[in-house]
Amino acid sequence: MRNIFLSVALAAGVSFSMPAWSSFFGPSCEDGSSEPRPEWVKEGYSEPDNYVGVGSSEKTDKSERQAESESLAKKELTESIKVTIKSENDQSTRETNQRVSKNASSRVTAIAEEDLRGLKIRSRWIDKDTCKQYTLMVISKKSVEKSHLEQTMKNRLEKFKELLSDGTNRDKNQDINDRRKDLEDAQELLQETDFRQLTEIAAVNNKTFYEKQLTDAFARINKETSLSKDRMALFALNKDHNLNEGVIGKMLDQLRAADQTADRLMDGCDEEEACIKAAKNRGFTRLTMLISNCQVGVSQMGSLKGTLKVTKKVYDLDSRKVLEAPRTMSAEVIGWSNEELDWSAAADKVMQGLK
Repeated sequence: MRNIFLSVALAAGVSFSMPAWSSFFGPSCEDGSSEPRPEWVKEGYSEPDNYVGVGSSEKTDKSERQAESESLAKKELTESIKVTIKSENDQSTRETNQRVSKNASSRVTAIAEEDLRGLKIRSRWIDKDTCKQYTLMVISKKSVEKSHLEQTMKNRLEKFKELLSDGTNRDKNQDINDRRKDLEDAQELLQETDFRQLTEIAAVNNKTFYEKQLTDAFARINKETSLSKDRMALFALNKDHNLNEGVIGKMLDQLRAADQTADRLMDGCDEEEACIKAAKNRGFTRLTMLISNCQVGVSQMGSLKGTLKVTKKVYDLDSRKVLEAPRTMSAEVIGWSNEELDWSAAADKVMQGLK
């Protein structure tokens, strides 16, 4: 009987020492750290030369616990970088050109989250009493600063290319003054771009390459300006839209044939002020405008009688004053239907008196 009792007692003793029995009373931390709690686990830990992030996790599964502690450490480190960069950008905006600063600080979030070259896990520690795992991540402040500066220069160069394209695209923007401003802004950005930070880009196209593009762009816009200076813009304002484009073009061509300094203004505009603005934006100094109006009535014979009235105005675009008294001419055409009204013939008669 004593032997049986001893066997039971021994069996109970063995069961008591097993991990499953131990986990009944508390967490099992076979992988708990033997080292004492490190300094970096304490709240508010920092280093003068590095950004740091500390993450912790109490998940039961070891792999999940490690992954979560790493993820939280990276998140804390990233947030500290964002705060620092935002502070630097705010200071830059107060001290320098706001447009350049705004462009320089764009995509700051992307820098902090994606461009973390040099990021490393320096240490891990598991509390053997609670099984809570801690992870310490660090990255050199110099590494982040270099990465941020490189991205800033890339942003400036991309903005330079965008402004250069806008400044040379007449189809996109007919306003010569707007396009010149784009080129001037591009020039300022290029001057602010440090190509020493763009080693990969500079190996293909250096600063001289882009300066040459900008110089050529300025030369083209200066030529465009000189061609427009002291020249007359021509435009016909078709008030009631009864004249087709062919008749309008014919009237303007007759004016241009009589004045070698005149150019047809192809921009569409429906009001005099809009036409004046469009011509001035193209760099012209004068504008001749034909304002047409068509009226259709019934004659005593029952046929249709069309009357074309055209007023000619000449503007000085700098002062927006009319240079000479407006002249108006009219001509009539007869037909039994709208299709038989020969507005082209009427336009010829009118233009004979207005040229």
